Amino acid sequence: MSLDPKISHAIRDAVANAGQEPALAKWLITWMEAVTSGSADPNDPSDADRRLDLLFTGTEIQDVNQSSGGIF
Repeated sequence: MSLDPKISHAIRDAVANAGQEPALAKWLITWMEAVTSGSADPNDPSDADRRLDLLFTGTEIQDVNQSSGGIF
């Protein structure tokens, strides 16, 4: 089974709308393709840890306290 192109497009749109780097979409799509093709096991903790580490590293997070003027 291959990844539906609509899902790839949705991931790219969501990443762009969130102001993230396009590489993040590529990593997410690669992981989803690996799962749907059977070459990655979503229940394998070591594979999930490795991929999640890559995704967390590639995600930029803005400090809500700084952007909102320190309300929290």
